[in-house]
Amino acid sequence: MIKEDFLHYLWNFKLFEVSKLVSSNKESIQIINSGIPNLNSGPDFFNAKISIDNQVWAGNVEIHVKSSDWYVHNHENDIAYDNVILHVVWEDDVQIFRKDNSVITTIELKKYVNTDLFKSYKKLFSKKKVWINCENNISQINDFVWGNWKERLYLERLNDKSKHILNLLKESNNNWEAVLFKLLAKNFGLKVNGNSFFNMANSFDFSIWIKNQNKLENQFKFIESVSMSHLDFINTYKIENKISSKLKNITPEKLPQLVLISSKKSPALYKINVVIPNNVVFLNDVVGLKFDYKFISDKGAEGLATVFV
Repeated sequence: MIKEDFLHYLWNFKLFEVSKLVSSNKESIQIINSGIPNLNSGPDFFNAKISIDNQVWAGNVEIHVKSSDWYVHNHENDIAYDNVILHVVWEDDVQIFRKDNSVITTIELKKYVNTDLFKSYKKLFSKKKVWINCENNISQINDFVWGNWKERLYLERLNDKSKHILNLLKESNNNWEAVLFKLLAKNFGLKVNGNSFFNMANSFDFSIWIKNQNKLENQFKFIESVSMSHLDFINTYKIENKISSKLKNITPEKLPQLVLISSKKSPALYKINVVIPNNVVFLNDVVGLKFDYKFISDKGAEGLATVFV
């Protein structure tokens, strides 16, 4: 039995005949960008770019063993799948429709996969389950090659993060405090919601936050306005007594309830389905963030990159 993980592998590395792809509805298909693999909730590949009958579409790709799995998984009721532009399946057994009754373009992958590759896959996974399939061969690798490879991975990662920080520094007019604030926001979101949290922190000028950092009431109002501009759904949040006691002129019902949370109306922006614990930023995580930033400018981009690995 074919597994969906194998189809993900084929699609990600384009291990099939890509030059003459045709959809189930006889549409010509050209893969410009196969997209970014998504290991969390939502479509399997984000930000793909596909040409369908010479019309370029940008969106997400969903992969199933059978096209009917779309309905088995109830994707027709999940708005996170509204922007799927291509359905990649091994067997196309039923036509799939969007909410507006338009047909989702589908490719039946088994027509384009080399039979030798499929045989190798079956042979590989018919073996007794092991930790990783190459576990018995790792010991054969030269110690110098193995150590040098791991060191190179570390240096490349550090270099990539340093470049990102230097770009942020340039965009922030050499303001290290603003850079740290944005990176902290991103890391509050962890791996799943990091980019969404970063985009929110990057959506306003950091000087606005600095002007209000000593005024708790103003910070609450500012957080509320930013969150409302990014989300359709705001969850409830109980204000701690030690915080609310400082807000003499604000009644509880006027308090902003929460800042960042995923939800029923914005699943594409914020995800909580597979996050344990939920990576949510509460008010007491954000309000009153104050730091001694001197060490940042002393360490530079590489120093800061080692913190946010």
